[in-house]
Amino acid sequence: MHEPMIGTQVTCYSELIGAIRDQVGRLEVRYEDFDTLAGFASGLTGKAFGLAQVKRLGPEKLFDALRAAGLRLRVEEDPEQVEKMRRRIAENFIPRQANQARMGNCSSPAGTHMYSRVFKHFAKKGGKARIASMSPTELREHQRAASNARWIAFRKQKQARERAAKARKRRLLMSEGVAAP
Repeated sequence: MHEPMIGTQVTCYSELIGAIRDQVGRLEVRYEDFDTLAGFASGLTGKAFGLAQVKRLGPEKLFDALRAAGLRLRVEEDPEQVEKMRRRIAENFIPRQANQARMGNCSSPAGTHMYSRVFKHFAKKGGKARIASMSPTELREHQRAASNARWIAFRKQKQARERAAKARKRRLLMSEGVAAP
């Protein structure tokens, strides 16, 4: 049995692929079998992890490969790189002004759309496991609460539609010169 990989530093795509390739070797699994474990098309592992790296993994497939290899990703600040970037920013860029748009204040923050796609795998398992572990009484209570929540939402939407219809009717009557009820 091989020693576990602990704290390998990765700063580029090729190093990350190399770390995954090393872990697949430690697991002593063939690339063809790893395709099945990761949910890849047949032959993708050999193309992505081979020395030539004919194919590149996108974000979703990359996280599938990490999970299948039993690895996780941890993002850390590199003090040397941060200092280097601060110097470059100070030399080449105008600092952000207080009256400019706030950092992270945008209609679709970068990466937010990826969270649901990446963690959907875990969310499915959690819900199914929770339901499977409930007693029949707890399950009925859970189903009743979910049903009530759906009906409350439906009633709110219905009331909003009725208010909008009354407002339209009132505006129409007012435009025709008839006194609104």
